[in-house]
Amino acid sequence: GPGMLSTLYNSSYQFVQTDDYVMIMVEMVHDARIIPLFENAEEARANRRPEKLQQWLGDSVGWYENNTLIVETVNINPLQMGQSAVPISPDGRFIEKFSRYADDEIIYQFTVDDSNLYSQPWTAELSYYPLEGSIYEYACHEGNYSMPGILAGARRLEREQAAN
Repeated sequence: GPGMLSTLYNSSYQFVQTDDYVMIMVEMVHDARIIPLFENAEEARANRRPEKLQQWLGDSVGWYENNTLIVETVNINPLQMGQSAVPISPDGRFIEKFSRYADDEIIYQFTVDDSNLYSQPWTAELSYYPLEGSIYEYACHEGNYSMPGILAGARRLEREQAAN
């Protein structure tokens, strides 16, 4: 969700933009944010989803200011934020900025505004670069549970073959 920081693994992002939406998909668990685009901040804020339609990653709306995409997110599901590296209360908001710095670099900046948790808004910034390779399926390969069985079966097969 918002506050997109690098993790130990699976921290690649895919950005797709149409005339009306931006989609940001993260490799980890393939979470996808579909962000409607508007002409300006006022129009974006006037077109928020009803609060009752609480999205897992919050209610994000976007607009451009010059060549910078601004995304504002509110109403983030508290369960999702419990797993986030950037805590925020239900009353908090994220303001994200995406600016192309070079052909191969996007500067990503986010500001957390939440007076319930922080004494003042704070901002973080990092850069995104093109991925060399592909984003692969996020999947567990059952190594946590099946490895002892696989190895036991292989050792038995080896013993049987050695006995013949």
